[in-house]
Amino acid sequence: MKVLAMTCCCVDVFPEKGSVVAGGNALNLAVACSKTNKADVYIMGNIGDDNYGNIVKEAISGFNINAQRLYTVKGETAHHIINIDKNGDRYFKPDSWHDGVWKEYTISESDRIFIGSMDVVATTCYESTFKDIVEIIAKSEFLLSVDFHDEKIDMSWEKYFSNIDLFFISGNNQKLEQLEKWSKKFNTVFTATLGKDGSVSYYQGKKYMCDAVKVNRVVDTTGCGDSYQGAFIVDYILNKDI
Repeated sequence: MKVLAMTCCCVDVFPEKGSVVAGGNALNLAVACSKTNKADVYIMGNIGDDNYGNIVKEAISGFNINAQRLYTVKGETAHHIINIDKNGDRYFKPDSWHDGVWKEYTISESDRIFIGSMDVVATTCYESTFKDIVEIIAKSEFLLSVDFHDEKIDMSWEKYFSNIDLFFISGNNQKLEQLEKWSKKFNTVFTATLGKDGSVSYYQGKKYMCDAVKVNRVVDTTGCGDSYQGAFIVDYILNKDI
């Protein structure tokens, strides 16, 4: 099984901890997939030729992830300033996100062919390449997983659901009602993560609940959703069991 994570590789800057670590949706998800030891994992996108880019490359080298299509280009690597509160939850101050060269990535013809050779492509609705990826799947057979983060429900998303196999979002009760409705209309697995309350998936009108693993102390919630998705994707592809 070949899994491709696109496209955000960045560094997370933690003022309270005084640390800078590699992260980003694509990288976090790729690491989670790699840790299952059940998939060949690839990553695609842009990082800069700065020190932040070196931090990302060094982090990737510690995992079985093919980074040949993670391109080093002149400029600044995307970075996120993340604050952590006393409960271990992250929060963001204004202007905490810096796009850098991540936003400049475009899909080349060679990349387009490569994407089409994958079994699974995982991306987010924030990508500048999102619509291009949806277009590519119309001509390919890969399974598409999309993270809609904590966005508000947007009915215009419906135009994508015929191409999206796995839909992820940070949930609340209002969102869950809509996901259940969509699951009766589209052949997509709709999943909402609910923090300490676990997660819920809807497929063909049926509801699937999963409790969160209980921990004594929450240290940092950064990357939890990405890690959840990576493990979900690999296991679902192998077993087709929500």
